[in-house]
Amino acid sequence: MEKVRVHYSCDSAEVSNTTSAIRSKFAEEDWSADLILSKILADIAVEHPILEQAIEAVHGNTLKANVRAEDEKAGKDYICLKNFIKANLSVPEANIREAAVEAWKLLVSHNPKLDQQNYARQIELSNSFITNLKSPTFKPLIDLLIGVPERVEKFTASTASLEAAYKKMATTKSEKMDLPAPSTQKNKIRSIINNRLMTYLEGAVDALPEKYEATYKAICESIEINNEKARARQTLKESQKEKEPEEDIA
Repeated sequence: MEKVRVHYSCDSAEVSNTTSAIRSKFAEEDWSADLILSKILADIAVEHPILEQAIEAVHGNTLKANVRAEDEKAGKDYICLKNFIKANLSVPEANIREAAVEAWKLLVSHNPKLDQQNYARQIELSNSFITNLKSPTFKPLIDLLIGVPERVEKFTASTASLEAAYKKMATTKSEKMDLPAPSTQKNKIRSIINNRLMTYLEGAVDALPEKYEATYKAICESIEINNEKARARQTLKESQKEKEPEEDIA
């Protein structure tokens, strides 16, 4: 039997993907009767989320970029909503103008420049504004305004997206100090898979092939998929080094 192991050149994401595939495969059946295997899987279940969090923490710049992008959308939706309310102040229908006046007063009371506040304050003001817009007092007035109900829904959705992105960034930032480096955690999981899980499964397949062989083969395939990606990347790096021109020696 050819021994399959997670390749040393697999990066953190590839080890995480391999681990996800392994956990998904074992979740298809009940292995609780196998105490040794259950312990190995339990250890993987503890360590894998730590790797995922460590990877996410390293990509903090991506999370910041996501918040900025969502902030831009929410800001544009707020300005659009503000302009629609303002436009309704000038329509010929008196009932619409009166409703627009009340809506405008509400907007001003929540800071007409709320889109220029820091993220936390902007989200707080926006949610308060949205809650009031949809309250029994103001919703009948908002429904009278031309084009405004649609803009309220757009602003509600973009504010929710901004809040979710901001919370994710804040949570990751608070957890970052307690997390190991992704490379350290990757090696820990790779060791569990290679030295404990695969070694155990190879013996189990020899002893009870009818019970373990199908699962073992599926695990091997999952490992090889990510191994191939790692090997291909390594080969590309080596070929690029070979193509680099040598510096002239003066």
